[in-house]
Amino acid sequence: MRKKRYSSDLTDSQWETIKPYFTTERRRRHDLRRDILDAILYLLKTGCQWRMLPGEFAPWQTVYYYFRRWREEGRLQCLLGALRRTVRREVGEKESRAL
Repeated sequence: MRKKRYSSDLTDSQWETIKPYFTTERRRRHDLRRDILDAILYLLKTGCQWRMLPGEFAPWQTVYYYFRRWREEGRLQCLLGALRRTVRREVGEKESRAL
């Protein structure tokens, strides 16, 4: 588990909300999925290159592997759609609108 935390890291409540989108059959002592998501969010927030990912995160190759896999499986798109609907519902707008 990482000791250093970044402002881009998921909070515990945020992780609990999106955790169902990243289910796995494996049981681990440490939840790698959250660390991978934190690394992806760090990359998005800072705009750094994959190879420049700080050493506190998993190796960049591991982070990229999961990013690519989740993107190809459609998990990230599904998660973004669900979050968009939730936010729109919270502000009182229709869940989707025609473009």
